[in-house]
Amino acid sequence: MKEHLVEAKILDYGKLRQIYSDITYFVSYYKTLEKAGVKTKPSPPPSLRDLNIIYTSPRLGPLKLLGNGPTYKLDKVGATVKVEMYGNPLYAIVDFSDGIRVFLAYAIDDPIVGIDLGIRHLFTVVAVIKDGKIYKSKYIGNSEIMETFTKYMGESQGLSYVREIKTKVRSTLKELMDFLVELNPKIVALEDLRLYDAKIGRGLKLIEDELEREFIERGIRFKRLDPRNTSKVCSQCGYKKGEVLGSLFVCPVCGYKVDRDFNAAYNLALKCYYTC
Repeated sequence: MKEHLVEAKILDYGKLRQIYSDITYFVSYYKTLEKAGVKTKPSPPPSLRDLNIIYTSPRLGPLKLLGNGPTYKLDKVGATVKVEMYGNPLYAIVDFSDGIRVFLAYAIDDPIVGIDLGIRHLFTVVAVIKDGKIYKSKYIGNSEIMETFTKYMGESQGLSYVREIKTKVRSTLKELMDFLVELNPKIVALEDLRLYDAKIGRGLKLIEDELEREFIERGIRFKRLDPRNTSKVCSQCGYKKGEVLGSLFVCPVCGYKVDRDFNAAYNLALKCYYTC
């Protein structure tokens, strides 16, 4: 089971400020002794001895949560937090590495992933979870392959550059697969580039063919979806005639602005979330 950490708003700090002060002092004291060559680790102050604290981070938890949401009380430390998130959190973690921050852990199902293939970003990946909420996203690959694609499209056949294209994307493809292994998707949605007759579509299909071979070898489920208008539909409000201005998608209805490749990948993930 995967878990997703969501930062909560602190309404009442309870004992957290005192704990933070004690941790800061203890960590500083320990480091001073360490520099002086003292090998015996000092005992933490009484206020910290009964708490599950990791000092190297430093953080506290997991802590039991009391309440039914969206407001919760943290057991043992008396703090109260609020979070705008559906579902029941499993526990709380308090992070003291940069001030005081509280995160609530939620169990999540395996995400559905949409992947847009392009030239600026070879792979744009968007993973969604419950109700189509974005879980993680990533741009993989850059414009280095553009030169080869330009040569490929400039020749009547372009066959001499097919091998070069496959060679250049090998490391990028590995990075993508490593990310997908981390996500462990339920299914991956791809554009069906077989529907494109343009040469750039055929060039990207070379890469998609390599990607699909990786999926089959690794047992990753995938589905090809109609790619038409994935860049023009607004992934926020669903308006079907958004404007694509260079690399930017702009929705004239809700005002949403985002990278066009991201919008396309998100639309693929959403379409598969509701139809696959």
